[in-house]
Amino acid sequence: MQTYTPQEILKLVKSITNDSYDNDLASRLGVCKQSLSQYKNKKSVDVQLRIITLLINIIEKKNDK
Repeated sequence: MQTYTPQEILKLVKSITNDSYDNDLASRLGVCKQSLSQYKNKKSVDVQLRIITLLINIIEKKNDK
């Protein structure tokens, strides 16, 4: 399984939630836009990224049916 980058994750989550902008997603998550910017610049692949990738893959498979 390919692990998504933080940028890819945010793009996919915005498409799932129909949020057009980082501000919209940040508001939905209850965080400031700067928090999303910091997340985008994350360089290390950790368990959190792998879990999110797995969940996105499951959602995408369900949507393909």
